Amino acid sequence: MMTRKAIFVAGFMMIGIVLGRNIKEIETLVFCLLLILGALCAAYYFFPQYFKKEKFLFILCFLFLTLQLFRTHYIFYVCEPQKNLDGRHVSIVGSVCSFPETSEKKTSFYLKTNLNAKAVTLRVTTESKKSIFYGDTVKVSGKLKIPKGKTNRFGFDYKEYLKGKGAIYTLFSKDIEVISQGKNVLSILNRFSTMLNNLIDRSFKNDISSLLKGLILGNKSTIPDDMYKDFQRSGLAHLLAVSGGNVGVLCAFVEILFRRILKVYGKGVNSLIIGVIIVFAIVTGMSASVVRASIMAAIFYAGRIIYRNPDTLNSLAVSSVLMLLVNPLFLFDVGFQLSFLSVLSIILFYKGIYEYIAKLKIPSAVSSLIAVSISAQILILPLLAYYFSEVSVISFFTNIVAVPVASAVVPSGLMYFIFLIFNIDILPFKWFLEVCVNVLMFLSRLSHVGFSHVKVILWDEKLIFCYYSVVAYLIFKSFMSRQLKYVIYLSIGGLLVAFIFQMLVNYNRLIINVIDVGQGDSSLITYKGFSMLIDTGPEYEDFSSLKRVVLPYILKRGVSKLDVLVLTHKHRDHIGDFDYLLDEMEVDRIVTSKEVYLENAQKFKGQKVVLVDSLKVYRYKNLKAYFIPPVEQDENSSVVVKLTFGNFSMLFTGDASYESEMEYMKRFNLQATILKVGHHGSSTATSEEFLESVKPKVAVISVGKGNIFGHPSNEVLQRLKSKNIKVYRTDSNGTVDILVDRNKVIINPYIVR
Repeated sequence: MMTRKAIFVAGFMMIGIVLGRNIKEIETLVFCLLLILGALCAAYYFFPQYFKKEKFLFILCFLFLTLQLFRTHYIFYVCEPQKNLDGRHVSIVGSVCSFPETSEKKTSFYLKTNLNAKAVTLRVTTESKKSIFYGDTVKVSGKLKIPKGKTNRFGFDYKEYLKGKGAIYTLFSKDIEVISQGKNVLSILNRFSTMLNNLIDRSFKNDISSLLKGLILGNKSTIPDDMYKDFQRSGLAHLLAVSGGNVGVLCAFVEILFRRILKVYGKGVNSLIIGVIIVFAIVTGMSASVVRASIMAAIFYAGRIIYRNPDTLNSLAVSSVLMLLVNPLFLFDVGFQLSFLSVLSIILFYKGIYEYIAKLKIPSAVSSLIAVSISAQILILPLLAYYFSEVSVISFFTNIVAVPVASAVVPSGLMYFIFLIFNIDILPFKWFLEVCVNVLMFLSRLSHVGFSHVKVILWDEKLIFCYYSVVAYLIFKSFMSRQLKYVIYLSIGGLLVAFIFQMLVNYNRLIINVIDVGQGDSSLITYKGFSMLIDTGPEYEDFSSLKRVVLPYILKRGVSKLDVLVLTHKHRDHIGDFDYLLDEMEVDRIVTSKEVYLENAQKFKGQKVVLVDSLKVYRYKNLKAYFIPPVEQDENSSVVVKLTFGNFSMLFTGDASYESEMEYMKRFNLQATILKVGHHGSSTATSEEFLESVKPKVAVISVGKGNIFGHPSNEVLQRLKSKNIKVYRTDSNGTVDILVDRNKVIINPYIVR
């Protein structure tokens, strides 16, 4: 084991990165570092037989740990954007430092420039159709924005994602002025990559071309969401991200071409293959998976040059060390995690699984495919469940067919398009590619079969740790002392007890989550197995809060079925993409207005719909939901919901305006502990009289940061302040969690200001 030194270096680096990410105070960080140093010194003193021979290794490990610890801490807590630049209009000249990502409607790229005499990187998005390449000097104009961080426990941290790319600001520019063109090697490769993308678009129909770009070049930007979802649920999404399989097939293709067809041998071929690998990695966008595979392949062929056979596990560790040295934030990249764990899983389990399957007298080629397919999944299953809230059941079977087919696409596709560059159209190649892609599309559509995938709920970090602890125990139990085994048993048992206790506590509480969906509305209510969703959030041209925020959130909250879906009114910032939710999740009943129903009658087919044309009451144990009908005179007419639970109550007013408030005050008891402020805090609602009637102690405003409407209005905020009503806002507090337990109310904003 000591011969695999890179494993130790990689492990210590990862510890440093995790500590640097999670410890904000520099004093605590230094204290942890001293504790680790003390532990290493103690180990050296008590177990000299193990440490004296490798003392240089452990000194190196500690130095790398220290380096990564402070680098990561600097990235997260020191290298921060200047708040006074947020929202400022600027005109900037800079150098394009990434391969631009182009879709039908927009182009995005990273730009190196100077702001206030400080070198920074921005992520620029534009609708301009001008051709932009790596290394170009361009001028952009627009408002600088500080990217939004994570605003709920399960959300995507866009700010952290961009920091991983080196960027700390975003900017939307209507137009781009290209001042000069880049002329370095990367610029040339970027142009070559763009040319290949354009050739694919011109040669094939849309669906086939978008998939070919993913399969050959790792370009997923034009793959429709529904199609990508099919590939994900059938366990084939990894084929659309250039990875180890593509690199391996390419290497094999070059070897066959030179060694068997052209009869060229010697070290030169190995050097050529390394060069091809590097070019391929750059052209395909340098994703984590392809960089990992490229480094491992380069190590393998470098070993051939010096007549050494590299250890696969050590090569995997070396690739992680090199990648984390370049960018420690790779560790938090989902692609990085899944790529490394899948390869590690194959290294650990392939042989045993293959030998078992071979005993069944299955042909060796098929046995190998089955063994790879099964072994690759073992270590990534818990992460797939955690990140995507679902796991493909059929992936073992689809991959047996899909992997060989996709492997054939890479060399044949590259050959076809290289010939096309010289205006030579080899039709058999084209037909072959079309057949391969159609086979893959057919396999992906198997995801529509009922049992093809399962949604995973009630899955968190504790269970992930338990899973990996069990796997580690099964692998290393023959080397473990009895005491260490007891420690593992107690750790797993303790975490399972903590998980079950946490589930029971939350099960017996009324929990209301006002989800941060930007400029829109969505709230989740759960209690003893009951679940209600009030509105689904906004939908824009290129963004659906339901798909990106709300649905992932409610699944991770342990909700796989909705008892009630309330659609308050017809505005798209409240009920955007609700039909997608009906396709994805069982909904027992929909509560809405007549107006919403008439506009969406086709989408409601097969659903139980309750129209709120008069006061309706829904009871579940000791929880009551009152549905108050819209007021016709109000153009923002909304279904209003009042929840009561013991002495606690909460009022959700949708976009109801002043006219509705006056009508409700005459007819209903509106008094509530918490008011979900109407119309995102607009001055058209939340009148003085209404607040007198409701008498809330707390107000929650669902509103988007820097929205064009100026919500919430200062007038409304002043009214709330004058009545000593505590205000929480999703634009500044993120998702607001309200926990009610035996008349005790706890309010937990995700972001505390």
